[in-house]
Amino acid sequence: MLPFRKVLTSLGLLAIAGVVQAAPIILNGDHFTVSYDDTQAGIYGQGSLSGSLNTLYFQPTAFSALSGGSPASTQAPLQLTFNINPGYAFAGFTFTERGDYFLFGAGAVNVAASVEAMNAANSASTTLNLTSGSSFTQTGAATPWQLTGSLSAQGLGLPQTLLVTLDNSLLADAASGNLAFIQKTYAGFNVTTVAAPAAVPEPSSWALLFTGMLAALLAGVRRRTMHV
Repeated sequence: MLPFRKVLTSLGLLAIAGVVQAAPIILNGDHFTVSYDDTQAGIYGQGSLSGSLNTLYFQPTAFSALSGGSPASTQAPLQLTFNINPGYAFAGFTFTERGDYFLFGAGAVNVAASVEAMNAANSASTTLNLTSGSSFTQTGAATPWQLTGSLSAQGLGLPQTLLVTLDNSLLADAASGNLAFIQKTYAGFNVTTVAAPAAVPEPSSWALLFTGMLAALLAGVRRRTMHV
C-alpha cells in the first residue's frame, strides 16, 4: 500500500497535469483577441495570425482520411472565442479551408464544414454550411481542393464576445485494391471589424437633457428680471 503522503502527491500531480492540458491559447488580432483551449485544437495544430493580424489560421499536418478497402472518415471540432476590442464591432468573417486529395482506381473523397457563430450576450446564432460544389474525380495525381464562404453579423446583434464552433469532416471510400486519400492543410478565419456605432441617447435621456436646459433658461430669465 502506498504511503498516504505519496497518494496525495500523486493526486496533486494529476490535478496539475489536468490544468496544464487545458491551458488556453490567446492571440491578439486587429481589433480583437481570439482564444481557444489547446486540447480542443487537436489535429489542427497551433493557430497563427497573418501579417495584417486579421486572419486566424491553422495549418494541420495530420488531418486526413485514407481508404483502401473500407470507408474512412475523420471529424475534428474546433471551438474559438473572439473578443472584440472596445470601440469596434464585429462585421463578419470569411472562412477558407483547403488541401489536396489522391485517387487511385475507383474511389471517392469528400469534405464538409459547418461554422456556427453565437453572440455570448444573447445566444443569437447563425451558421455557415460548406460542401464541395463539384465531385472530386481527378485520378492518378495529387489534386488541390478548396472551400470558402462568408458569414455576416446579421441576426447576431453587436457581439463583443463571439463563440465560434467549427465542425469538419473528411471522407474517403475505396474498394479493395484501390486507394482514396484526402487531407486538409489550411483552415482560416478572415475577420472584419468596423468602428462601433455611436450610442443613441434613450428617450429618457433626451427628456432629462431638455429639462436641464429649460431649468437653466428659466434661471437666466429670473436673474435678468431681478436686475431690471
